[in-house]
Parts: sequence; C-alpha cells; structure tokens
Amino acid sequence: MKKNALISTLFLTGFFLAMDFNGYSTQWQKESGNRESLSETSSEIVTYLVPPGLETSPDFKVNVNGSEVWTQRIGDGGMEDLNVTRFACSGEQTIKITAPSEIKNYVIRPKNLKIKSNVKGKELTFTVSGPQKLYIEIDSLPHLAIFADQLEINPPKQGDSGVLYFAPGEYKREVINLESNQTIYIAAGAIVYANIRGNNLQNVKIKGRGILHGNVRISGTSNLEVSDIFICHNSSGWTNTLTNCPHSVYRNVKVFSYKTIWGVDGINPVSCTDFLIDDCFIRTRDDCISIKSGRDREIKTDSITVLNCLLVGWQHADGVTLGFNIDGLMQNILVKNCDILYARGQGHTGGHAAFSIVCDNAGEVRNVRFEDIRVEENIEIKNLELIVTEGQRYGTNNTPGHIQGVYLKNIHWENVDKPFVIAGIPFDNHIVEDVTFDNCYVGNKLLTSMKNADFQVEFAKDIKFVK
Repeated sequence: MKKNALISTLFLTGFFLAMDFNGYSTQWQKESGNRESLSETSSEIVTYLVPPGLETSPDFKVNVNGSEVWTQRIGDGGMEDLNVTRFACSGEQTIKITAPSEIKNYVIRPKNLKIKSNVKGKELTFTVSGPQKLYIEIDSLPHLAIFADQLEINPPKQGDSGVLYFAPGEYKREVINLESNQTIYIAAGAIVYANIRGNNLQNVKIKGRGILHGNVRISGTSNLEVSDIFICHNSSGWTNTLTNCPHSVYRNVKVFSYKTIWGVDGINPVSCTDFLIDDCFIRTRDDCISIKSGRDREIKTDSITVLNCLLVGWQHADGVTLGFNIDGLMQNILVKNCDILYARGQGHTGGHAAFSIVCDNAGEVRNVRFEDIRVEENIEIKNLELIVTEGQRYGTNNTPGHIQGVYLKNIHWENVDKPFVIAGIPFDNHIVEDVTFDNCYVGNKLLTSMKNADFQVEFAKDIKFVK
C-alpha cells in the first residue's frame, strides 16, 4: 500500500549542502563517494519550515542526525498537550531527545518495535531504520509524537492547474469549499485555519506536509485522497466525517483532537465502500476511528480497511470501533497491523474498549476481521467489546441489530485484568454469533477457552478458539 520514496539526490564528498524548496529546509547528510557507490542505508533528512504563530515546545529539544528539528507544543494545557516533531527522511536516523531535567522513566511506543535506547542525564538517544511514527513518554511531561515521513516526491507547485496551493505562512479562512478534480496542497511551513467542505464531487485531494487546523466534512464524493497532512481540531464535531465516499483513502495523516469536549472523533467513514485508512497516527479525546452506517439503508458500508495505524484513545475513546450508528448493512471490514496504545473513559456502554463493535441501531454487521493487532497496557476498562444493544443508547425508537462473523487473529492484549464483553439481547435474533479467536494472547497466555481471561458473555453463540 505504501509508495516507495525515491528521490534524486546530489552528494558531494566532504560537503554539506542546505537549500529551501517548497517549504523545506533540505540538508543532505555528509556522505563519501558518488551516487553509484552509495549503499541502501545512506541517510537523508528533510526538515520542515516552522509555521508562524505556533508554540515551541518548552519540554523537549529533538536532534536528528546532528540537525536540530523544531518541536511544537499544542493542546489544552498540562498533560492534555502534545509535543510534536515532524520531518522527512530516508535511511537510518539517530534521534536525540533532550528533556529539561534528568530522565528517570520513559517508554518508546509502539513497544513492538523494540527500539534500543540509551539515557544519559537529560538525553535519550536511539536509532530508527527509516520513516516511522513514534509516541514517547518521559517522566511526567506531556507526551512526544515523532512523525518521520517518507521523502515527498513531485509535490504540486504554486500555479499548477487545479491546485489550491498554500505556501509557507499562516492562513485564516472560515470554510474552504472543494471542487471536483481539485487538489488542496498545504506545504510544509504552512498552517491553514479552516474547515474543509465538499459534496457530490469526484477526484479530489487534500495533501501536503503542512498543518490544517479545523475539520473535514465531505459527502457523496468518489476518489477522495487525503494524505500526509497534520490535522488539529479543538471544536465540536468529528474531525474527519466522510459520508458515502467510495474508492477513497486516508494515508499518512496525523490527527490530534483536543479540548475537554465529546464527539471529537478522529476519522469516521460513514456509509462508505472501498475506503482505506493506512499508516495514520490518531490521538483523540473520542474514538480514534469510528466506522458507521448512516440512516440511508440503501447505501451499505462495505470493504473498509484500516492498516498500519498508531492509535491513542486519549479520554473517551476506543482505538477502533464499528458503531454506535449502524442503521444499514455493514460488512467486509478489515483492521490489520495496528498498535493501540490507549483506550480510556466511560461511555454509553459502561466504558470504552481497545476495539469494539457496538450495534446500537437496526443494522447487520457481518464478516469483520481484526488481525495482527498489539494492544498496550493503557486500557482502562475493556479489552474488547462486541455488543448488540436494545437500540436506545444514542437516540430512541431504534430497533436492535445483529452481529455475525467476527474473526480475531494474532491479537496481543497486554492488560490481563480487563474484560472481554460479548453480548446480545434476549429476544428475536439480536445476538452476537460466530466469533473466532485464532492465536490470540492476553499477557503471555494463549486464549484457548473463555477460562483464560475475564469473558463476560450473554446472548451469544458459536464462540470458538483456534489453538
């Protein structure tokens, strides 16, 4: 799914070349020999220009391969803040983080990367093999997200036909209305304060290495692509609402929604078909990814894929949820190779889970697969939730639905103390059925039966364990 980042670079023996281009400060790392002699491990870093009006982190300084990279602090104060370091690179990168005082405790997430690190006084140093996303916790400081993007290839240029181009700088617009066959490009070094809207369109793109401070609401639109940007959102409403948007993709998007309010979900495909969410980072106060089926039951939710995502459900949030709103048919959903770092908070079902299906309306949920998922220890209430409700948790006069065919493979829940809730309701056929656990672990224990963990099950059948 990921595109290879190939870029023609000029290496001069013993020299260091710096230039500005399309919002970047490009620093070719010192190498020896000509291009033909370079190995695949040669490194390159592209630092982004600093958008105006933003706060420099008082918590951390970040140095990558000898170059200082600007770190932003954004949020609602205290631990609600997030420190963010962004740059593009290829090859191996040595990262040094300097804290304001001696580092005593730290965690580099996702833990499955098993990054070797060294602490010396105020400095934490480690090496990564190339582009990736990290979430780092140091003592009692607000957390640090590091977004090491792949190198950008052939970005749009200012003046290109069909491109609304935001060069480095600050822009304040209440609303940007998309048009068919249009690209909105936010260059590195640009911050755009605006909400993006679109309806009944085709072939539209929102991309770039800059920052969008607002939300995205698009409906009835095919071939939508949103890529690379950092989206910050601190007002009411879901951050990305995509309704009936077939053949669309979110790739390498970073979402941070903050402020003490409900409903600031990360990415919400509603009644979409053939929709991909790939390689995204999401930290939200409400659900990170919430897949829904809207009131128009003629439009089904089909073939939604979530891959390679790093998810931080910060306050009232699941990592991934199907629901609550499931009015029509929802089928063929795949969530694969994701790391869920946090899932916390109360809700309308007694608390959030690492990932879930909550059928609170009359819809049918079929053929859902969760595979290769790592759930880290910060799960507050539930490890898993698969439930059919009486249809009254959100709204009233809803008839209940049905869940059938959920396959869980190669899942590792780290928190052994949290329950697995699988429950329907006791009338008609509003149950949960055909659920399979295949090579799934809680702590270091393989799940071979419901005796291996705290399973809270009622009005469910055909729960199987594959050893």
